[in-house]
Amino acid sequence: MNRNTSAALVVAIAAIAAIGLAFGAGGVAGQTNSTELANDTLNVENTTESVYVDVTGVDDMNGSGPVDVNVTFTGLNESDGSSTVLNETTLSVAANTTESANVTLNESDRAAYDSVRVVASTGANASLIDSVNWGTVGSAGGAGIGLGGDTGAIGIVAVALVVVWLVGRED
Repeated sequence: MNRNTSAALVVAIAAIAAIGLAFGAGGVAGQTNSTELANDTLNVENTTESVYVDVTGVDDMNGSGPVDVNVTFTGLNESDGSSTVLNETTLSVAANTTESANVTLNESDRAAYDSVRVVASTGANASLIDSVNWGTVGSAGGAGIGLGGDTGAIGIVAVALVVVWLVGRED
């Protein structure tokens, strides 16, 4: 393999890794003229330890901040149609800061709920919110290497870097 082919391979792998990172993120707010920043249902697995929401304020709020963001986590049981509010909190998001909310799931929560609905909303100007990310945090369990799930993008990047290193080294 010559240097031109190696360079093209590195660019291709970096592009694939960037796409993987973009899709691996839990979610990002992109709704304009809406007070609802996030409304999503996340599956609960045996390894799910918690569900989170991260809210980041814009760099300059022009004296309009901080912004209150209401976050609600609701456990959903599909088999009987029941739901339970697991955590409800209000975040005060200032300019260029990230505030977080989460709910920790114990073994009985994982047994009781098939999914958790995450809702984040604000009564203020949603344009003062730069981004909203949400997702699950799971424990590593069992043997082997897992590249899927919410943290799969990190594994994909690690594998891509190893491949680039192997291809780029000279014998």
